[in-house]
Amino acid sequence: MYSDTHCHLSHLVERGVDLGSLFADLAREGYRLALDIGTKPGDLAGRIERVREGASRSGIDHDGAGLPSFAHFTCGLWPDGSVIADRWEALRLLAADIARMKGLAAERFETAGVTLMALGECGLDRYWNGKEAPGRLQALAAAAAGKGTDGDDGPGTEDLAGEEELFAMQLELARKENLAVIVHSREAFEATEGILRNSGASRGVIHCWSYGIDEARAFLDLGYYISFPGNVTWPKRETDREDIARMLRFVPRDRLLLETDAPYLTPAPHRGKVNTPYLVRHVYDRAGEILGMTGEVLSALVWENSRVLFGA
Repeated sequence: MYSDTHCHLSHLVERGVDLGSLFADLAREGYRLALDIGTKPGDLAGRIERVREGASRSGIDHDGAGLPSFAHFTCGLWPDGSVIADRWEALRLLAADIARMKGLAAERFETAGVTLMALGECGLDRYWNGKEAPGRLQALAAAAAGKGTDGDDGPGTEDLAGEEELFAMQLELARKENLAVIVHSREAFEATEGILRNSGASRGVIHCWSYGIDEARAFLDLGYYISFPGNVTWPKRETDREDIARMLRFVPRDRLLLETDAPYLTPAPHRGKVNTPYLVRHVYDRAGEILGMTGEVLSALVWENSRVLFGA
């Protein structure tokens, strides 16, 4: 019954997760949505094929496109330094992927009657990008060498003007294609809010919420939804738990989404393990506890909000 409005299924495969087994679990428990998010230019075809291959091994029903009914796709360009440096070519590849995504959605609509899609994730990341980028890249490389991981964030860049231009270009493309946008904003509230306001883009979500109530008010005033990941389950100190509770209660019910951002931000009590859409239930449990809503009611609410925002 749950909906995961932001996950990276291909990244799960890279970490050894069997999508066939995962999809069987999601289907058995009636999951409505696992929205697979794009981050790289030209990545859609490979992502679709990985999902299709997992579905073929899952033993579950799939649609005429060979995909699980709950699997839907977005296309976008994360503010990676290499993408920013070659942003015009990246945008060309993104436009081609959007055409492919829309074609697939139309095909699936004929068989399933439901299509959800968006442009994203796109946005600004002032943790990886900016004057601290070189040092953080060195630390990332050292961590990857020590742990045998490749790291999905980065490479960063000091070209913040280019980062902002890439974001604005994607917002304009979303406007032309009539797509909602999925916005990544890390340590970049003022720049993100300014670019969104100037773009006139008013249909989208700020995913993986990491700001406070004042920032939420600003984004809500622009028309945006707010999505909470597994970090709502982390705090142990009462003051931190109260801060999260206030934040969740502040967001209007019809602007609320929940996500995993899998394989990242694994919710308690599974921290330290690879996150998957199956674990979004823990985000719902904590949010439902705070909002005084049953899992069934909250799941229905998030599904409806997803359909309104991402529906074709």
